[in-house]
Amino acid sequence: MKRFLTAASILLSLAGLGYGQTLKDYLRVRKTNGIVESVGVAALETLFGTRTFEIQGVVKGSFSVDHHTSLLLEKTDGDTMMVDATTIPDWLVGTEAPCRLIVKATRTEVDGPLKATMIAAAREEEVQPVEADLVAAAARAAMAKHRASTSASRHKGNVRYTPNMKAPSRIWTLPADEATPYYAAFILKDNPRLSPREATRIAQGVLGFSRRYGVDARLIVAMIVCESDFNPNEVSRAGAMGLGQLMPDTVNDYGINNPFDTIDNLYGTVREIRSHMDKYRNETGDDYQALVLGLAAYNAGEGAVKRHGGVPPYRETQNYVRKVISLYYRLCGYK
Repeated sequence: MKRFLTAASILLSLAGLGYGQTLKDYLRVRKTNGIVESVGVAALETLFGTRTFEIQGVVKGSFSVDHHTSLLLEKTDGDTMMVDATTIPDWLVGTEAPCRLIVKATRTEVDGPLKATMIAAAREEEVQPVEADLVAAAARAAMAKHRASTSASRHKGNVRYTPNMKAPSRIWTLPADEATPYYAAFILKDNPRLSPREATRIAQGVLGFSRRYGVDARLIVAMIVCESDFNPNEVSRAGAMGLGQLMPDTVNDYGINNPFDTIDNLYGTVREIRSHMDKYRNETGDDYQALVLGLAAYNAGEGAVKRHGGVPPYRETQNYVRKVISLYYRLCGYK
């Protein structure tokens, strides 16, 4: 009887947790936090440091104990993780719902627990129709900010990593399934020796893992062009393997069975650059420096970046950073 009363109390307390947030309110919070597009739940699962994400996922339920309220967000393995919430919208109570959650999350140790708090929530079907316009507007604003600031394009020693480019005349925003043929066509053009089927498989892997782990797919394309020209069987003199030229230690760290398999390799590539960029974003507080130093670490290792206090003075690494960023900007439409 006591158990029944406790459960009833929880349900009654949840019934009063709805708040009057509108889609307009949600989009305002999204804009305030500088969010351009959502990421998968895996971005939370692999987070190190502190970031605010928009998560595209499924809430499996909610509960409240001693005035502490949490959502149960479905993980990639089918289990759930807890996301704290001050209040829960009525439409999320007592139901399983696909949604967007703006979440502030922190993990202070690589293998430590995750602390995640919901800032805002919206129905998935409400956000989708307006997302393309928001992405395009945010991209234009980011480019304007970048062009207005020359300091971000320079590194210690006056080494320049950002090319002078004009803003794109048109910004394309497509769902992953619609974008795949365009990515596959680019990959085939870069490496005509691939079959159309393999090019499509690479495109699907790039788009899928990039969305899942919160990395721009165009950055991954630029990296792979510079690493292997989309040759899945590429091997360097140093022993780096496959599309993203993964080193044996990286292969072991991520439990990759076959670094020459397209999907396995892309998984490791996206996870590795994401890890580096998270580290340097936490250290510098600057997304652009996180990109520059993340690429340098991907090429030369975090130890080399630490020893030299920035991009190492290796010709290969400096050329790599310049080349990747230059191609990345062109893929984004900057000329």
